[in-house]
Amino acid sequence: MPEQTEGQFVYTIHSSVVASQREEYQTIQERMNHAALAFTGYLGQDVVYEDSGSGSTLKVTTHVRFEELEQCLRWLDSPQRRELLNEAEELIGYHYRFHLEAGSFDQWIQANGSSRTPIWKVNLLVWLALYPSVMVLMWVSGSTLGNLPLPLNMLISNLITVLLTGYLLVPWLSRVYTNWLSTASRRWTLAGCSTIVVAQGLLLLLFSTAPWLPWNVSLS
Repeated sequence: MPEQTEGQFVYTIHSSVVASQREEYQTIQERMNHAALAFTGYLGQDVVYEDSGSGSTLKVTTHVRFEELEQCLRWLDSPQRRELLNEAEELIGYHYRFHLEAGSFDQWIQANGSSRTPIWKVNLLVWLALYPSVMVLMWVSGSTLGNLPLPLNMLISNLITVLLTGYLLVPWLSRVYTNWLSTASRRWTLAGCSTIVVAQGLLLLLFSTAPWLPWNVSLS
């Protein structure tokens, strides 16, 4: 796998190809690359061929690189790509699986299978992680960061919050909500949204009434 660059999203395809059809597969890859060049943010692709051990098939790993997740998703859902995939399956027939890797917020969300994670679901998980992070930071740092000038206070607070959500809370939430992130079922989508809203409501109640929090003490 090529080195991951921050802010770069990599779409990885694992394919199994009959060795005698390598030339045809390379032609398909070239056509994919040519079609993707018309899409904003496309950075190119890297293709690695490996012997599967049987001698009759090859394991092929393709890394398609984009600047941003949304740009990558537009390519994945494009009619141009679907048409080329249909042609490839008719010509040589192969099975593949993929996942998305990212160097920013969206790296927390693991996308598996042939479905994509809607960006609004990503935003909901970030929201769920961000609210308690900010409130807890305000509580524990009131006597330290609270004494700094407001611009400096906000600069440091934002850095701590981003690190906390990025490396701890959102990765954990993405594992908890793995099925919800990938489901296309309206019923389960609504159920997952409901749990997030309820969780935020309970957090709001806690932060609004807990007697040990300084802002509640000052109001009493």
